Amino acid sequence: MMERNLEKRNFLNWYCWYATPEEIKKAERTNKAAIDRLINEYSYEIEKIKKTKRFYDSLSLPKGIIPEFHPFCI
Repeated sequence: MMERNLEKRNFLNWYCWYATPEEIKKAERTNKAAIDRLINEYSYEIEKIKKTKRFYDSLSLPKGIIPEFHPFCI
């Protein structure tokens, strides 16, 4: 169970926050089955993170007003 939560957290952080589109495409080429499984399995969380990112990106506040963070609210 703990290992599964770590896999989930690692994948979501990588996929939603750190990986570039090129890195995601490369990962899909080299390990398509695993990437597809993880995207499918965590699609709800991925969408939730993307919505949060879009919201904060749409705010027109000066940098530093809202501290940069990576919400992992799952």
